[in-house]
Amino acid sequence: MRKTKVVLAKVLTAAMVISSFAGVQGITSEAAAKPKLSKKSVSITVGKTKKITVKNAKKYKVSWKMKSKKVASFKKSGKYAVKVTAKKAGKTTLTAIIKKGKKTKKLVCKITVKKKAPKVTKTPVNTPITSPSNAPKATEVPIVKPTATATAEPQDTTPAMKEIFKGVIDNVGTCLTYNQTWNKRKEMQDASTMEFVDKHFNSFTLENEMKPDNMLNKKTTISVADAKAKGYVISDDYKESTVPELTLETIDGVLAIAKQHNIRMRAHTLMWHQQTPTWFFKKNYDDDEAVVDEATMNARLEFFVRTVMRYTMQKEKELTGEVGSIVYAWDVLNEYIHRSNAAAATTWVSVYGDMGLKPTYVKAAFEYAYDELKKENVQDKVTLFYNDYDTYFSVDDELALISYINEGEEAKICGGIGMQSHVDIKRPTLEEYGNALKAFINAGLEVQITELDITINFDTDETDGRTPTYAYKNEKETEADQAAFTKDFIKQIVDIQKNRDKTISPKGITGITVWGISDQTSWRGSCKPLFFTRKSARVKDETTGKYKTVYTYVPKKSYEAMIEALK
Repeated sequence: MRKTKVVLAKVLTAAMVISSFAGVQGITSEAAAKPKLSKKSVSITVGKTKKITVKNAKKYKVSWKMKSKKVASFKKSGKYAVKVTAKKAGKTTLTAIIKKGKKTKKLVCKITVKKKAPKVTKTPVNTPITSPSNAPKATEVPIVKPTATATAEPQDTTPAMKEIFKGVIDNVGTCLTYNQTWNKRKEMQDASTMEFVDKHFNSFTLENEMKPDNMLNKKTTISVADAKAKGYVISDDYKESTVPELTLETIDGVLAIAKQHNIRMRAHTLMWHQQTPTWFFKKNYDDDEAVVDEATMNARLEFFVRTVMRYTMQKEKELTGEVGSIVYAWDVLNEYIHRSNAAAATTWVSVYGDMGLKPTYVKAAFEYAYDELKKENVQDKVTLFYNDYDTYFSVDDELALISYINEGEEAKICGGIGMQSHVDIKRPTLEEYGNALKAFINAGLEVQITELDITINFDTDETDGRTPTYAYKNEKETEADQAAFTKDFIKQIVDIQKNRDKTISPKGITGITVWGISDQTSWRGSCKPLFFTRKSARVKDETTGKYKTVYTYVPKKSYEAMIEALK
C-alpha cells in the first residue's frame, strides 16, 4: 500500500512539472517547425477543387504561382491557403513562395489534372463505353426490359466520311481507345463502335495508349540480357545494367484489330514533354535520384525509339507479311514548340537544357526512327511526323525546327507536320489557318490534320489583356454557327489541296483525323466539338441471352455542312 502511494505521488509530481512547462514546450515546438505544404502532389478531376495550405507559416508572407493556368487555376483561401480548380487534363505545378525578411523559400506541389470520369451504368451486363460526365447529355433510347428482345437502331444513312473525302485526302481517321484503363474505354473492342468506324474511317490514332507513359507504365526493370532476349534494341552505348520493361502487348492487340477491320494507323507518339514518366530521366530509373547525364539519356532514347518501332513493324510483318501495311505514319515528336506548357517536373529539358530550335536529342530521335524504316526499306512508304497544336500561330518556329532536323541528312527524315486542329469557330481565323497550311505545303512537307475538333461556346477571349479560360463559356453560339464555320473551314482545306503546286508538294495533305467519334467521348465534350452525337440502347444478345449496350451515331448539322463543302 505504501509502495502504491509513493508511485502515485511521483506520477502527480511529474504531471505538475509537465503542466508548468507545457506552454514553453509548445512555443519551442512551433518555432522549430518549418513551413511545409499540406500536400506535395495532388490529382484533381476537371471541374473539381482541392485546398492546398502552407503549414507553420504564421510568421511568413506567402504568395502563390501556377505554372500552367490552362491546366489549373487558384484562388486564395485565407492568408496561407489556396483552392485549386482543375481546368484541363495535363500536369502543372503550384509554387508557394515563402518570405521572412530577406529569406525566400519555394515549396512546390505537383498537380495532375485528369479528365472527368465517365458515368458508369449500374447494370449486370458487359461494361459499355460511357460518356464523360462533362459532356452534354445525349438523347438516350429507353432501356429495354429484361423480358423483351430489342435490336439496335440502324446506323446513320449519311455518306461515309472516307467516301466524301475520296480523291481529295486519302487517309480519313478518328482517335480510338483499345484498353484505356483509367476511364474504362475500349472502343476498339466494342462491336457497335467498330461498325461505325468501319463505315466512316480508314485510319485511326490511339488517344493515349502509345504515348511513353503507357509504353513505360510497368515501373519494373529487367536485366540487359533479359531485355535482349525479349528483342529489345540495346546499343553498345547503353552502359546501364537494367532496362525498363515495356508494355508491348498493347501493340499486339491493337494491330490485330486493325488488320481485322482493314484500318490503318498513325502511331502517336514516341517523344513528349507530357505523359512521360519522370523516372525515365533519373538514375537507376528511380524517381528519388538525380537526372542522368546526356550520354546515358541518349542511349535510353535510342533504346526506346528503336524497340517500339522495330517491335511494331515485326508484328505487322507477322500479321500481313508486309511492313507499313497498317502503320503508315509515326509521330516521333509531339508539341516541342510548346515544351514549357504543363510540363512535368522532370522532362527532356531537365537533362539537355533548353536547346531552342536546335535540340540535338530530337534530331537524334528522328535519325534512329528513320534508320529503322530504312532497315525495312519502307522510308518512302511510311512518314515520320512532327505533331503540334496552334501551328497556325507559330509557323516560322515549326519550319525552323523541321529544317534543323533535316539539315545535313540524306533525305527529309522528318517528312511531315501534323497540324493538331483543336479549333474554335472564333480562333484561329480562316485566314490564319489557311496561311499556315499553305506555308507547310509550300515547304514541301506532307501535311496531316491530326486532331480535328471544332468547338462552340469555348472561351478564347483575350480582349483588354484578359486571360481566356479555354473552357466552356455560354456565348450563345449554336450548332448552326458551328455548321457555317465547318463548311467554310473544310472548303478552304479542299481548295488548298486541289490548287497546290504539285511539283513542290506532290502529296500535299495526306490525312485528316477527327479527334473522337462523338461529342460524348470528346475531351472537349462540353463545347460539342465533333460531327456526331451518340445514342445508346440496351439490347439482348440472341446467342448468349445477355443484355448489352449498343451505340448508334447521329450526324450533326456540322457533318452535313462538311458534305456540302466537298460537293
